[in-house]
Amino acid sequence: METEANRKASNEFGRIRGEYQAQAWLYGTTTTKEFTGFKKPAVEELTGEVPEGDYVAGTELGLYYVSLDTLGEIAWESGTYQRAGRPDSHVVEILTETTPLAYRAYLRRQGVSYILAGTDALDCKVAAQKLKSLFGIEKMLICGGGTVNWSFLAQGVVDELSLVLSPVADGSPHTATVFERMEQLAPVAPVEFRLKKAEMLEGDVVHLTYFVKNGRSVK
Repeated sequence: METEANRKASNEFGRIRGEYQAQAWLYGTTTTKEFTGFKKPAVEELTGEVPEGDYVAGTELGLYYVSLDTLGEIAWESGTYQRAGRPDSHVVEILTETTPLAYRAYLRRQGVSYILAGTDALDCKVAAQKLKSLFGIEKMLICGGGTVNWSFLAQGVVDELSLVLSPVADGSPHTATVFERMEQLAPVAPVEFRLKKAEMLEGDVVHLTYFVKNGRSVK
């Protein structure tokens, strides 16, 4: 990540991300923890009832930072995500029915919206449908990590793959993957792609765009 070659790829990635003009960006728990400094949420002992179902906090922002957080591990200072070089966006967490009630109460206090998608495992189709119906999100970029990317891809709610290749490798066994199935999940059929476009960019960076053969738009 520190190389000049990857700096150029990162610049191209940022440009391409902006060109998609998406209303939302989705990240996994680990990536969001990195963005929030690995802080722990100040969850208090639950003293009252937490209303059932989803929670939509009031916001005038038309952009959304969506985070997968089924265990309730991410700390938020407010319901607005702010990062240098990025427009402010409203935070929406994707939880499941098993996410602790005390954490849901914490999100309400912080002004963070959340949706429930699945009983004890993530249901990506339900998540996508709720993000559209409750927040009006028509286009969302799924930005990883690998387990989040694979979960949404394997469940058939990804239409397109945009892959920026940086001309550098380090051979590390801990290098992040584009797609990765969690070990506790059962194997599923491989997902195939059809090439839409291939571009050579500045600094020997390559941008590949694929259609997902079994991808479906959420109705």
